[in-house]
Amino acid sequence: MRKTILALTLGLTALTNPLTIKAEVDPNFYIYLCFGQSNMEGNAKAESMDNTVDKRFRLLATCNYSSPSRTLGQWYDAKPPLVNPIGGLGPTDYFGRTMVAALPANVKIGVVPVAMGGSPIEMFDKDKYQQKLTQNPNEWWAQIAKNYYGGNPYGRLIEMAKKAKEVGVIKGILLHQGCSNNGDPNWPNMVKKIYNDMLNDLGLSADTVPLFVGETLRQENGGSCYGHNTQVNRMPSVVPTSHVISSEGLPGNGQDPWHFSALGYRILGRRYAASALELMGKDLICDSAYHITYTYKNFYTVSKINVPSSMSAMPGQRIPATVTFKDNHTEDVSSSKFLTVSSEDLPIENGALAANFQGTGTAEITYTDFLRNEKKVTTTLDIKFFPIKKESLTVFKGEPTFNESDSTIIMKSGTQIGWCYEAGADMSNYKYLVVKVQKPEKNGCNIRIYEQNKPTSSAYYNKAISTNSQVVIDLHDMVRSNKTYDPSHICIVSLYSTTALTIKLEDIYLTNEDLTGISTLSQKTAVSSQLYDLQGRPMKENRGVQKGLYLKNGKKVFIK
Repeated sequence: MRKTILALTLGLTALTNPLTIKAEVDPNFYIYLCFGQSNMEGNAKAESMDNTVDKRFRLLATCNYSSPSRTLGQWYDAKPPLVNPIGGLGPTDYFGRTMVAALPANVKIGVVPVAMGGSPIEMFDKDKYQQKLTQNPNEWWAQIAKNYYGGNPYGRLIEMAKKAKEVGVIKGILLHQGCSNNGDPNWPNMVKKIYNDMLNDLGLSADTVPLFVGETLRQENGGSCYGHNTQVNRMPSVVPTSHVISSEGLPGNGQDPWHFSALGYRILGRRYAASALELMGKDLICDSAYHITYTYKNFYTVSKINVPSSMSAMPGQRIPATVTFKDNHTEDVSSSKFLTVSSEDLPIENGALAANFQGTGTAEITYTDFLRNEKKVTTTLDIKFFPIKKESLTVFKGEPTFNESDSTIIMKSGTQIGWCYEAGADMSNYKYLVVKVQKPEKNGCNIRIYEQNKPTSSAYYNKAISTNSQVVIDLHDMVRSNKTYDPSHICIVSLYSTTALTIKLEDIYLTNEDLTGISTLSQKTAVSSQLYDLQGRPMKENRGVQKGLYLKNGKKVFIK
């Protein structure tokens, strides 16, 4: 009888104090919520290297699976497919794998994913999803929502997130969506509402739970919804605690214009992890005590740096550096912080040459991979601000034709061609920009200088070539419409034509030589000299020239 009373007493205690039977929250169990459409769902077939996973990377099943066998609300080793049984390998896979490899052994990573192929963002808006379902009952994404998430994807994500909070700490939210809302200018605000609803419904703070938003497949890699990346990149201005995950260089699957390949997902997932780690004050470097599984070790291990032994470059130009890894995939690491150049003469800042001089120098380029392996290569760089070569010239507008053999440019009206310095070139150490051309047969060509990589912008310094054979621009006195242009950050120097003409470039260079010495001419001498006003306009027949300053052969003269 005493045993029965004791058992009854213990049972009543548990009922009146349910906290005594709940699992204890582990502060080192980092939880990430993941939502979106097919790219987040995972569209690639998992390969053999993807089937081994660290037990510190955990999945909370957000739906029931038959194959593999999983039950809603239970934790599992995070082997693909993670999101639902019809999904595949996606960015969440290598996000988690990279996180556990980079963080100390006492830290676990858990993911709570809900995603549906083709789903519009409104399906995650708790105030709009029902209307969307009613209007589109037969859509593929509507069927997934009904079959796997009880018809309420947002509700399922919140329900499972609350369950995850019982054992861990929510550290962030991953989103990949946009193809179904491609280019919608209201998309960032819709995402903002959903993000704020999640935070409110889960009692979380934006300061401790950032939002990571991935770009869609780029045009150069076969993407058809690349235009949506404009909206993705607006996110930090709409949600200050959001961070954009670049899709630059990520390969598509070669079968459709929306999805990444398995390799693309692996790299994208690693980039999500890099952003999350950076916010923790950690680099994308494997923890020194971590033993990475051999099956996917080669994905992280650098094999060689693909940089030629010599190359030409312009200041402000990205170094075209790619790295090949041991699994034979190649990545562009030009902007990677782990690409360094050991030369004070040829510094690299944010993946671009920061040199502000013309000349030749040797540099040793080093790349450090995730596993702390280093590869080095030595290259000789020939730095010129204005190389007159086809590969160095950028066409900004129209279809000008450049003949490299004689440096001739054939231009139609409204065409523009010139030099682009992606990160901005510092020309402030020089006094003048000199442009020498074979005397044009007619007026209509101007030199335009921009501080931004936007040649369509109206904010540019302009100087006419007219029929001069030489034009000198004082870099420290570039003023147009009361705006003074900064020679320490020039992004574009170009030739712009307002009419059809042919112009032959003789030379274009920076110099500190004194080119503005003012000579004096009499009015009589001026009559027989070709003069221009200070705006570069020719003086008609040089008759009736008044006293003052003019230009003659690119130099200032004073008519007395």
